[in-house]
Amino acid sequence: MKRDELSAERQLVLMTAIEMEEAQGAILEEILSSHLNWADIIFQMITHRTIGMFYYNLKKFKLVDKLEKEISRLLDAHWQVYGERNGHYQKELAEVLKAFNEHNVVVPILKGNLLASIVYPELETRIFNDLDMIMKLDDVVPVTQALEGIGFIQGHFDEEKQEIIPASRKEKMLQQMVSHELQEFQKLSGNKFAKLVQVDINHDILWKGNCPYKVPTAELIARALPITISGVQGYMLDYIDNIIQLSCHLYKEATLMMWVTDLRDLKIYKFSDLFMYIKKFFGKIDWELLIERVKGYNLDKVVYYNFHYIEMMFGKLIPEKVMEAIRPSDLTYLDEYGIENKEPSIWEYDFFTRLFETDRVLTLAENQVSGMKKYLDAKAKSDGVFKHRILDK
Repeated sequence: MKRDELSAERQLVLMTAIEMEEAQGAILEEILSSHLNWADIIFQMITHRTIGMFYYNLKKFKLVDKLEKEISRLLDAHWQVYGERNGHYQKELAEVLKAFNEHNVVVPILKGNLLASIVYPELETRIFNDLDMIMKLDDVVPVTQALEGIGFIQGHFDEEKQEIIPASRKEKMLQQMVSHELQEFQKLSGNKFAKLVQVDINHDILWKGNCPYKVPTAELIARALPITISGVQGYMLDYIDNIIQLSCHLYKEATLMMWVTDLRDLKIYKFSDLFMYIKKFFGKIDWELLIERVKGYNLDKVVYYNFHYIEMMFGKLIPEKVMEAIRPSDLTYLDEYGIENKEPSIWEYDFFTRLFETDRVLTLAENQVSGMKKYLDAKAKSDGVFKHRILDK
């Protein structure tokens, strides 16, 4: 299925997930003037975290009054809430950056909170639920001291008691060894829209276990670029490394059963992140160096997967010479999913169908489902109770 074969509702969801060009205003107005299933539109925008960008584009083209009043009220309420929530997170991020500067550690900002600050057109347009950052494992002590010094606790949030339960030393060590991140840092907040502030400190942009790829974190940190956020100096990965990080993150979650079975695999905002990032910094990207670095890390399949699908969703963007240079000889993998280092399965649905239809999980191959259950059972035995929303039902 091609993009122009989608229903008007789903074309609307896609086209408004990124900042629209001036020339697209008339197309947007025409779609909004047609008979639409708003239940499907709102559901898709909520599950794909694109409702903020939709409202932004409506305001950009002065089309908010084209909507039924209750829908526009819903969009405005969402905008106000995330303006407050994200604004609070940005204040916390500034304090985190100050603490890292005082401890002389370079901890680049990743993903949502970075993109909301430097890529998305308004703070309200990108939803994020924590502060993601990356460090060298050698810096674990000063990073921990910096965060604890401003009130963060490594532990688990007890929803019932509304309190943070500190993690044991064993839990912290186990989390660090078996995953790509430290035990999460958490802090209670007085803000009603951000009651719990969470900081995820990664020490690898890839996943642990049988991951076939390796990108040394020390190399990423060495190339990091200084940036200023909320008046405080911080760091981001360089322009190419950010593309690699976003691509690795998206590819992992789009293809591995851990995320597929929990319906966290295909989220439009992850593709929007990469598309808008590349579009924003296109002129600063050394494409020859990108090819060299991607091939050096053997990430051709990973990055091509991302480039292929963002162009399918949003239009041509990547130079053709880049696509040709990193294009794998066999593209079957673009429709594969599975458990890492196991024989993959092929989706029964085309990409756009599985992007929008949540019942895609009902068509998963039996060997993948049984293999995933065995994995979860083994994980529960090794490090405690492990809940999985779909497979535990």
